[in-house]
Amino acid sequence: PGGGPPPAGGDGSQDALGSLQRLVYGSYGETYFNAGGGSPLLYAGVLLATQQFERAVAVLAAVPHLRQEAVHFGLALQHEGLLAVAQQKLADSSLLVGTSPSPSLALPPLVAQHVGEWASEGVDASRAAIGYLWLLRGPAAQRQELCIQLLLGCGKPEALLPRSGLSHIAEADYRELLRAVSSRLAGKGRASQAARLLYEAREHRQLSALLVAELSANIAAAARGTNPAAGDAAERAARLCADAAAFAREWRDSDPKEASAHGAPLFALLSIAQLLEGAEAWRAASKGLPAAGPRGATDAIAMQPLSALLVRVEALSEAGLLPASLAEVEAAQAEYRLQPPEVRRAFPQLVETCVELLHAQYVALRIARCAPMPAAAGARAGTGFAAIRAQAEALVAFGGTMDVSASSGQRIARWLAEMS
Repeated sequence: PGGGPPPAGGDGSQDALGSLQRLVYGSYGETYFNAGGGSPLLYAGVLLATQQFERAVAVLAAVPHLRQEAVHFGLALQHEGLLAVAQQKLADSSLLVGTSPSPSLALPPLVAQHVGEWASEGVDASRAAIGYLWLLRGPAAQRQELCIQLLLGCGKPEALLPRSGLSHIAEADYRELLRAVSSRLAGKGRASQAARLLYEAREHRQLSALLVAELSANIAAAARGTNPAAGDAAERAARLCADAAAFAREWRDSDPKEASAHGAPLFALLSIAQLLEGAEAWRAASKGLPAAGPRGATDAIAMQPLSALLVRVEALSEAGLLPASLAEVEAAQAEYRLQPPEVRRAFPQLVETCVELLHAQYVALRIARCAPMPAAAGARAGTGFAAIRAQAEALVAFGGTMDVSASSGQRIARWLAEMS
Protein backbone atom coordinates (compact mmCIF):
# COMPACT_ATOMS: atom_id res chain seq x y z
CA PRO A 1 0.00 0.00 0.00
CA GLY A 2 2.92 2.37 0.45
CA GLY A 3 6.38 2.97 -0.91
CA GLY A 4 8.91 0.13 -0.80
CA PRO A 5 8.89 -3.39 0.59
CA PRO A 6 7.85 -3.96 4.21
CA PRO A 7 10.65 -4.20 6.76
CA ALA A 8 11.22 -7.14 9.01
CA GLY A 9 8.58 -7.94 11.66
CA GLY A 10 8.69 -7.32 15.40
CA ASP A 11 10.85 -9.27 17.79
CA GLY A 12 7.90 -11.07 19.47
CA SER A 13 9.23 -10.33 22.93
CA GLN A 14 6.07 -8.48 24.07
CA ASP A 15 2.38 -9.22 23.80
CA ALA A 16 0.91 -9.64 20.34
CA LEU A 17 -0.88 -6.28 20.27
CA GLY A 18 2.17 -4.41 21.47
CA SER A 19 4.30 -6.15 18.85
CA LEU A 20 1.79 -5.27 16.14
CA GLN A 21 1.69 -1.65 17.24
CA ARG A 22 5.45 -1.38 17.15
CA LEU A 23 5.49 -3.03 13.77
CA VAL A 24 2.96 -0.60 12.31
CA TYR A 25 4.33 2.57 13.85
CA GLY A 26 7.98 1.86 14.46
CA SER A 27 8.94 -0.44 11.65
CA TYR A 28 6.58 0.57 8.85
CA GLY A 29 5.66 4.06 9.92
CA GLU A 30 4.18 6.94 8.01
CA THR A 31 6.65 6.76 5.15
CA TYR A 32 5.24 3.35 4.25
CA PHE A 33 1.50 3.86 4.76
CA ASN A 34 1.34 7.54 3.83
CA ALA A 35 4.15 7.99 1.37
CA GLY A 36 4.34 11.56 0.18
CA GLY A 37 1.38 12.51 2.40
CA GLY A 38 -1.08 11.07 -0.11
CA SER A 39 -2.84 8.51 2.10
CA PRO A 40 -3.44 9.99 5.58
CA LEU A 41 -6.76 8.19 5.96
CA LEU A 42 -5.11 4.83 5.21
CA TYR A 43 -2.42 5.42 7.82
CA ALA A 44 -4.95 6.68 10.39
CA GLY A 45 -7.14 3.65 9.71
CA VAL A 46 -4.27 1.25 10.34
CA LEU A 47 -3.41 3.06 13.57
CA LEU A 48 -7.03 2.89 14.70
CA ALA A 49 -7.19 -0.80 13.83
CA THR A 50 -4.15 -1.43 16.01
CA GLN A 51 -5.61 0.68 18.86
CA GLN A 52 -3.06 3.48 18.54
CA PHE A 53 -5.79 6.04 18.96
CA GLU A 54 -3.62 8.98 20.00
CA ARG A 55 -1.38 8.63 16.95
CA ALA A 56 -4.37 8.17 14.64
CA VAL A 57 -5.98 11.41 15.80
CA ALA A 58 -2.66 13.25 15.48
CA VAL A 59 -2.27 12.04 11.88
CA LEU A 60 -5.73 13.31 10.98
CA ALA A 61 -5.15 16.63 12.77
CA ALA A 62 -2.01 17.25 10.73
CA VAL A 63 -4.13 17.51 7.56
CA PRO A 64 -6.16 20.77 7.52
CA HIS A 65 -9.22 19.36 5.77
CA LEU A 66 -9.30 16.38 8.15
CA ARG A 67 -8.90 18.35 11.39
CA GLN A 68 -12.62 18.35 12.07
CA GLU A 69 -12.68 14.55 11.83
CA ALA A 70 -9.70 14.45 14.17
CA VAL A 71 -11.61 16.51 16.74
CA HIS A 72 -14.68 14.30 16.44
CA PHE A 73 -12.65 11.11 16.74
CA GLY A 74 -10.74 12.52 19.69
CA LEU A 75 -13.82 13.60 21.62
CA ALA A 76 -15.59 10.29 20.97
CA LEU A 77 -12.55 8.23 21.98
CA GLN A 78 -12.08 10.31 25.11
CA HIS A 79 -15.74 9.88 26.01
CA GLU A 80 -15.32 6.12 25.83
CA GLY A 81 -12.18 6.19 27.92
CA LEU A 82 -9.96 5.00 25.06
CA LEU A 83 -7.71 8.05 24.76
CA ALA A 84 -4.75 9.06 26.90
CA VAL A 85 -5.09 12.84 27.13
CA ALA A 86 -2.44 15.44 27.92
CA GLN A 87 -3.83 18.83 28.94
CA GLN A 88 -1.08 20.89 27.26
CA LYS A 89 1.18 20.71 24.24
CA LEU A 90 4.93 20.46 24.57
CA ALA A 91 7.22 23.30 23.55
CA ASP A 92 7.55 21.89 20.05
CA SER A 93 3.77 22.23 19.55
CA SER A 94 3.40 18.52 18.89
CA LEU A 95 0.02 17.06 19.77
CA LEU A 96 1.69 13.87 20.99
CA VAL A 97 3.18 14.05 24.45
CA GLY A 98 5.48 11.33 25.67
CA THR A 99 7.43 8.63 23.89
CA SER A 100 6.68 5.33 22.26
CA PRO A 101 4.90 3.03 22.75
CA SER A 102 2.14 4.96 24.56
CA PRO A 103 2.09 8.73 23.97
CA SER A 104 -0.72 10.99 25.16
CA LEU A 105 -2.68 13.35 22.92
CA ALA A 106 -3.02 17.06 23.69
CA LEU A 107 -6.73 17.01 22.93
CA PRO A 108 -7.82 20.27 24.66
CA PRO A 109 -5.44 22.44 22.60
CA LEU A 110 -6.52 20.61 19.44
CA VAL A 111 -10.21 21.22 20.08
CA ALA A 112 -9.63 24.84 21.13
CA GLN A 113 -7.61 25.57 18.00
CA HIS A 114 -10.22 23.98 15.75
CA VAL A 115 -13.27 25.76 17.17
CA GLY A 116 -11.36 29.02 17.37
CA GLU A 117 -11.08 29.00 13.59
CA TRP A 118 -14.84 29.46 13.11
CA ALA A 119 -16.25 30.61 16.46
CA SER A 120 -16.15 34.28 15.43
CA GLU A 121 -18.56 33.71 12.53
CA GLY A 122 -21.52 34.54 14.76
CA VAL A 123 -23.18 34.02 18.11
CA ASP A 124 -24.55 30.63 17.07
CA ALA A 125 -21.09 29.53 15.98
CA SER A 126 -19.59 30.69 19.28
CA ARG A 127 -22.29 28.82 21.18
CA ALA A 128 -21.54 25.67 19.19
CA ALA A 129 -17.84 26.10 19.94
CA ILE A 130 -18.61 26.21 23.67
CA GLY A 131 -20.48 22.93 23.18
CA TYR A 132 -17.35 21.33 21.73
CA LEU A 133 -15.17 22.56 24.57
CA TRP A 134 -17.67 21.40 27.16
CA LEU A 135 -17.35 17.83 25.86
CA LEU A 136 -13.76 17.77 27.06
CA ARG A 137 -13.09 15.75 30.17
CA GLY A 138 -10.50 16.79 32.69
CA PRO A 139 -10.08 19.66 35.15
CA ALA A 140 -13.17 21.86 35.23
CA ALA A 141 -11.03 24.97 35.69
CA GLN A 142 -9.17 24.29 32.44
CA ARG A 143 -12.38 23.73 30.50
CA GLN A 144 -13.76 26.98 31.86
CA GLU A 145 -10.57 28.83 30.96
CA LEU A 146 -10.72 27.52 27.40
CA CYS A 147 -14.29 28.81 27.09
CA ILE A 148 -13.32 32.22 28.50
CA GLN A 149 -10.40 32.56 26.09
CA LEU A 150 -12.62 31.52 23.19
CA LEU A 151 -15.40 34.01 23.98
CA LEU A 152 -13.03 36.90 24.58
CA GLY A 153 -10.88 36.01 21.58
CA CYS A 154 -13.77 35.85 19.13
CA GLY A 155 -15.51 38.84 20.70
CA LYS A 156 -18.79 37.02 21.31
CA PRO A 157 -19.39 36.88 25.09
CA GLU A 158 -23.09 37.31 24.37
CA ALA A 159 -23.06 33.70 23.19
CA LEU A 160 -23.68 32.83 26.84
CA LEU A 161 -27.20 34.23 26.43
CA PRO A 162 -29.89 33.09 26.49
CA ARG A 163 -29.53 30.35 29.05
CA SER A 164 -31.58 27.96 26.88
CA GLY A 165 -28.85 28.04 24.24
CA LEU A 166 -26.47 26.24 26.58
CA SER A 167 -28.89 23.90 28.29
CA HIS A 168 -26.35 21.06 28.17
CA ILE A 169 -24.25 22.89 30.79
CA ALA A 170 -25.29 22.30 34.39
CA GLU A 171 -26.78 25.33 36.10
CA ALA A 172 -23.98 25.71 38.66
CA ASP A 173 -21.32 25.42 35.96
CA TYR A 174 -23.16 27.90 33.74
CA ARG A 175 -23.39 30.47 36.52
CA GLU A 176 -19.72 30.08 37.35
CA LEU A 177 -18.73 30.45 33.69
CA LEU A 178 -20.89 33.54 33.27
CA ARG A 179 -19.44 35.17 36.38
CA ALA A 180 -15.90 34.36 35.27
CA VAL A 181 -16.43 35.80 31.77
CA SER A 182 -18.01 38.93 33.24
CA SER A 183 -15.11 39.39 35.64
CA ARG A 184 -12.58 39.04 32.82
CA LEU A 185 -14.52 41.50 30.65
CA ALA A 186 -14.59 44.05 33.45
CA GLY A 187 -10.85 43.59 33.96
CA LYS A 188 -10.30 44.40 30.29
CA GLY A 189 -12.28 47.62 30.50
CA ARG A 190 -15.42 46.14 28.92
CA ALA A 191 -17.67 46.72 31.91
CA SER A 192 -20.79 47.43 29.84
CA GLN A 193 -20.62 43.97 28.24
CA ALA A 194 -20.00 42.39 31.63
CA ALA A 195 -22.94 44.24 33.14
CA ARG A 196 -25.26 43.15 30.33
CA LEU A 197 -24.33 39.50 30.85
CA LEU A 198 -24.99 39.69 34.57
CA TYR A 199 -28.20 41.64 34.11
CA GLU A 200 -29.68 39.29 31.52
CA ALA A 201 -28.74 36.28 33.65
CA ARG A 202 -30.34 37.89 36.73
CA GLU A 203 -27.07 37.75 38.65
CA HIS A 204 -28.05 40.72 40.79
CA ARG A 205 -25.40 40.38 43.48
CA GLN A 206 -22.55 40.11 41.00
CA LEU A 207 -23.94 42.98 38.93
CA SER A 208 -24.20 45.10 42.06
CA ALA A 209 -20.55 44.38 42.91
CA LEU A 210 -19.49 45.26 39.35
CA LEU A 211 -21.40 48.54 39.40
CA VAL A 212 -19.88 49.44 42.77
CA ALA A 213 -16.39 48.85 41.39
CA GLU A 214 -17.07 50.88 38.25
CA LEU A 215 -18.74 53.79 40.05
CA SER A 216 -15.87 53.89 42.55
CA ALA A 217 -13.28 53.88 39.75
CA ASN A 218 -15.07 56.74 37.97
CA ILE A 219 -15.21 58.82 41.14
CA ALA A 220 -11.53 58.19 41.83
CA ALA A 221 -10.60 59.11 38.25
CA ALA A 222 -12.55 62.35 38.50
CA ALA A 223 -10.81 63.17 41.78
CA ARG A 224 -7.42 62.67 40.12
CA GLY A 225 -8.45 64.79 37.16
CA THR A 226 -8.05 61.86 34.74
CA ASN A 227 -11.73 61.73 33.85
CA PRO A 228 -12.42 64.79 31.66
CA ALA A 229 -15.56 66.77 32.28
CA ALA A 230 -16.52 66.57 28.64
CA GLY A 231 -16.29 64.03 25.87
CA ASP A 232 -16.68 60.28 25.77
CA ALA A 233 -15.39 59.65 29.29
CA ALA A 234 -17.94 61.97 30.89
CA GLU A 235 -20.71 60.53 28.74
CA ARG A 236 -19.81 56.97 29.76
CA ALA A 237 -19.68 57.98 33.43
CA ALA A 238 -23.12 59.61 33.20
CA ARG A 239 -24.54 56.58 31.40
CA LEU A 240 -23.08 54.27 34.03
CA CYS A 241 -24.68 56.32 36.79
CA ALA A 242 -28.04 56.27 35.02
CA ASP A 243 -27.87 52.54 34.33
CA ALA A 244 -26.91 51.83 37.93
CA ALA A 245 -29.83 53.89 39.17
CA ALA A 246 -32.24 52.05 36.87
CA PHE A 247 -30.92 48.68 38.02
CA ALA A 248 -31.14 49.70 41.69
CA ARG A 249 -34.81 50.65 41.27
CA GLU A 250 -35.61 47.42 39.45
CA TRP A 251 -33.74 45.32 42.02
CA ARG A 252 -35.63 46.93 44.89
CA ASP A 253 -38.94 46.36 43.11
CA SER A 254 -38.31 42.77 41.95
CA ASP A 255 -36.48 41.36 44.97
CA PRO A 256 -36.60 43.79 47.89
CA LYS A 257 -35.34 41.19 50.37
CA GLU A 258 -32.15 40.44 48.41
CA ALA A 259 -31.66 44.12 47.57
CA SER A 260 -31.93 45.06 51.23
CA ALA A 261 -29.53 42.33 52.30
CA HIS A 262 -26.85 42.83 49.62
CA GLY A 263 -27.41 46.18 47.94
CA ALA A 264 -26.32 48.67 50.62
CA PRO A 265 -22.88 49.41 49.07
CA LEU A 266 -24.44 50.07 45.67
CA PHE A 267 -27.21 52.26 47.04
CA ALA A 268 -24.75 54.28 49.13
CA LEU A 269 -22.24 54.75 46.34
CA LEU A 270 -24.97 55.55 43.83
CA SER A 271 -26.25 58.34 46.10
CA ILE A 272 -22.71 59.70 46.34
CA ALA A 273 -22.12 59.44 42.59
CA GLN A 274 -25.38 61.22 41.80
CA LEU A 275 -24.47 64.05 44.16
CA LEU A 276 -20.99 64.40 42.68
CA GLU A 277 -22.34 64.30 39.13
CA GLY A 278 -24.92 66.93 39.98
CA ALA A 279 -22.28 69.10 41.62
CA GLU A 280 -20.16 68.96 38.49
CA ALA A 281 -23.12 70.08 36.40
CA TRP A 282 -23.83 72.87 38.91
CA ARG A 283 -20.22 74.09 38.67
CA ALA A 284 -20.44 74.17 34.89
CA ALA A 285 -23.75 76.06 34.98
CA SER A 286 -22.37 78.54 37.52
CA LYS A 287 -19.44 79.65 35.38
CA GLY A 288 -19.86 83.24 34.25
CA LEU A 289 -22.51 84.10 36.84
CA PRO A 290 -21.91 87.34 38.80
CA ALA A 291 -20.04 86.72 42.03
CA ALA A 292 -21.94 89.44 43.85
CA GLY A 293 -24.97 91.67 43.49
CA PRO A 294 -28.71 91.15 43.74
CA ARG A 295 -30.20 87.89 42.66
CA GLY A 296 -31.41 88.11 39.12
CA ALA A 297 -33.20 85.66 36.88
CA THR A 298 -29.97 83.90 35.89
CA ASP A 299 -28.87 83.63 39.52
CA ALA A 300 -32.23 82.10 40.46
CA ILE A 301 -31.82 79.46 37.79
CA ALA A 302 -28.41 78.57 39.19
CA MET A 303 -29.77 78.39 42.75
CA GLN A 304 -32.35 75.71 41.94
CA PRO A 305 -29.73 73.01 41.16
CA LEU A 306 -27.87 74.03 44.33
CA SER A 307 -30.99 73.55 46.40
CA ALA A 308 -31.53 70.12 44.84
CA LEU A 309 -27.96 69.19 45.66
CA LEU A 310 -28.44 70.30 49.26
CA VAL A 311 -31.42 67.94 49.43
CA ARG A 312 -29.08 65.11 48.45
CA VAL A 313 -26.62 66.17 51.15
CA GLU A 314 -29.45 66.08 53.64
CA ALA A 315 -30.50 62.60 52.46
CA LEU A 316 -26.95 61.30 52.98
CA SER A 317 -27.00 62.74 56.49
CA GLU A 318 -30.35 61.11 57.22
CA ALA A 319 -28.93 57.78 55.98
CA GLY A 320 -26.11 58.09 58.51
CA LEU A 321 -23.41 58.45 55.88
CA LEU A 322 -22.64 62.09 56.70
CA PRO A 323 -22.93 64.08 59.93
CA ALA A 324 -25.29 67.05 60.08
CA SER A 325 -23.74 68.30 63.31
CA LEU A 326 -20.72 67.70 65.53
CA ALA A 327 -22.83 65.41 67.71
CA GLU A 328 -23.25 63.01 64.75
CA VAL A 329 -19.58 62.83 63.72
CA GLU A 330 -18.70 59.76 65.77
CA ALA A 331 -21.69 57.76 64.52
CA ALA A 332 -20.96 58.75 60.90
CA GLN A 333 -17.32 57.71 61.28
CA ALA A 334 -18.41 54.33 62.63
CA GLU A 335 -20.71 53.88 59.63
CA TYR A 336 -17.89 54.94 57.31
CA ARG A 337 -15.58 52.26 58.70
CA LEU A 338 -18.21 49.61 57.95
CA GLN A 339 -18.31 50.48 54.27
CA PRO A 340 -16.33 48.41 51.71
CA PRO A 341 -13.14 49.99 50.29
CA GLU A 342 -14.84 50.95 47.02
CA VAL A 343 -17.35 53.09 48.91
CA ARG A 344 -14.84 54.56 51.38
CA ARG A 345 -12.66 55.67 48.47
CA ALA A 346 -15.36 58.14 47.40
CA PHE A 347 -15.67 59.92 50.74
CA PRO A 348 -12.77 62.40 50.52
CA GLN A 349 -14.25 63.87 47.35
CA LEU A 350 -17.73 63.69 48.87
CA VAL A 351 -16.67 65.67 51.94
CA GLU A 352 -14.99 68.35 49.83
CA THR A 353 -18.01 68.65 47.55
CA CYS A 354 -20.44 68.95 50.47
CA VAL A 355 -18.35 71.69 52.11
CA GLU A 356 -18.21 73.47 48.74
CA LEU A 357 -22.00 73.31 48.43
CA LEU A 358 -22.52 74.60 51.97
CA HIS A 359 -20.09 77.42 51.23
CA ALA A 360 -22.06 78.28 48.10
CA GLN A 361 -25.28 78.28 50.11
CA TYR A 362 -23.66 80.53 52.73
CA VAL A 363 -22.44 82.98 50.09
CA ALA A 364 -25.84 83.01 48.35
CA LEU A 365 -27.60 83.83 51.59
CA ARG A 366 -25.11 86.56 52.39
CA ILE A 367 -25.48 88.10 48.93
CA ALA A 368 -29.24 87.95 49.02
CA ARG A 369 -29.34 89.31 52.61
CA CYS A 370 -32.49 87.36 53.16
CA ALA A 371 -33.82 84.43 55.12
CA PRO A 372 -32.81 80.86 54.31
CA MET A 373 -33.81 79.33 51.02
CA PRO A 374 -37.52 78.53 50.53
CA ALA A 375 -38.81 75.41 52.21
CA ALA A 376 -39.55 73.97 48.78
CA ALA A 377 -35.81 73.71 48.28
CA GLY A 378 -35.80 70.94 50.87
CA ALA A 379 -32.96 72.33 52.95
CA ARG A 380 -32.75 71.43 56.62
CA ALA A 381 -35.09 73.46 58.80
CA GLY A 382 -33.44 76.31 60.62
CA THR A 383 -30.75 76.75 58.02
CA GLY A 384 -28.92 80.00 58.65
CA PHE A 385 -25.37 81.26 58.69
CA ALA A 386 -24.49 79.60 62.00
CA ALA A 387 -26.22 76.34 61.08
CA ILE A 388 -24.48 76.14 57.71
CA ARG A 389 -21.09 76.73 59.28
CA ALA A 390 -21.80 74.17 62.02
CA GLN A 391 -22.63 71.53 59.43
CA ALA A 392 -19.48 72.36 57.46
CA GLU A 393 -17.39 72.06 60.65
CA ALA A 394 -18.97 68.66 61.31
CA LEU A 395 -18.03 67.51 57.81
CA VAL A 396 -14.45 68.69 58.28
CA ALA A 397 -14.20 66.84 61.59
CA PHE A 398 -15.73 63.76 59.95
CA GLY A 399 -13.15 63.80 57.16
CA GLY A 400 -10.22 64.46 59.45
CA THR A 401 -8.97 60.86 59.37
CA MET A 402 -9.41 60.42 55.61
CA ASP A 403 -6.74 60.64 52.96
CA VAL A 404 -7.51 64.13 51.66
CA SER A 405 -5.09 65.67 49.17
CA ALA A 406 -3.20 68.83 50.10
CA SER A 407 -5.00 70.90 47.47
CA SER A 408 -8.37 69.63 48.64
CA GLY A 409 -7.48 70.43 52.24
CA GLN A 410 -6.53 73.96 51.27
CA ARG A 411 -9.83 74.52 49.45
CA ILE A 412 -11.82 73.20 52.41
CA ALA A 413 -9.90 75.42 54.84
CA ARG A 414 -10.51 78.48 52.64
CA TRP A 415 -14.25 77.79 52.36
CA LEU A 416 -14.54 77.25 56.09
CA ALA A 417 -12.66 80.50 56.80
CA GLU A 418 -14.99 82.41 54.49
CA MET A 419 -17.97 81.14 56.49
CA SER A 420 -16.65 82.61 59.77
